[in-house]
Amino acid sequence: MPSGEPCPLCKTSQSKLLFEGRAVLRRCGTCRAVFNTAYSSADYGSAYFNEEYRAQYGKTYIEDFDAIYSLSQVRLRRIKALLPPSALKRGRLLDLGCACGFFLKAARDMGCNDVTGMEVSLTAAEYCQKTFGIPVLHAAFDEATLEPPFRTITAWYFLEHLPETGNALKRLAGLLEPGGVLAFSMPSIRGPQFHLHRREWYAAHPIDHRIDLSPGIATKALKSLGFHRIVTYPGGIHPDRVLPSAIAGLATVRSLYSAVSRKLSFSDTMEVYCVKK
Repeated sequence: MPSGEPCPLCKTSQSKLLFEGRAVLRRCGTCRAVFNTAYSSADYGSAYFNEEYRAQYGKTYIEDFDAIYSLSQVRLRRIKALLPPSALKRGRLLDLGCACGFFLKAARDMGCNDVTGMEVSLTAAEYCQKTFGIPVLHAAFDEATLEPPFRTITAWYFLEHLPETGNALKRLAGLLEPGGVLAFSMPSIRGPQFHLHRREWYAAHPIDHRIDLSPGIATKALKSLGFHRIVTYPGGIHPDRVLPSAIAGLATVRSLYSAVSRKLSFSDTMEVYCVKK
């Protein structure tokens, strides 16, 4: 049925309620994305990277440097595998929603000389510039002036915060040079929380998350924009969200679950890497 609000990915107005009687989250009848009709941007001030981050992860964002830096190295190796030899080092890299700049530092440490961030939080932008000497554009994506072309654009847990996802992806495609890589991570509806614990997933859905995709939905949207060599990875592997704890803890079971999760990108979050034709 028409929702009265177009899907932020494909712009069609055919959608249905995810739960009857709860008119907040809807599922698009065309592209199958789930979108939040009560979306509201959050305050990404100092508390977001300190108290709020500690409440979720047990430490502040800055205290989590080692884990974020290590993950950044994995992501950079995946990006490098999609580019010609030495292309990552020679091209321009833009990290959207760069936070305190840990991914940018990892990129520079791996030899990428031309790195730039964009961040809406002034606190985080200033930290990156003062600590690492890396330039950061302090602006919202819709208001930022970005000069193409870029060889690599990354957006780690960024796209779900934008009000118009389809428009954003089109803009990113225009900012990339042919052969350039777009890489991003975001929540996925191809995971255990959405499929097995949907009411809990619904109740905990952040108000500042506008859209949720799956690897298949993302792949289809990217192909329509001229991307190819699209690769998806599970953002996290959690057998305990599917299996009883006694079974999930067995090494053989965990190994098998991990293999299946990687093969199917079955996870509550996903990473997507693709190349512009």
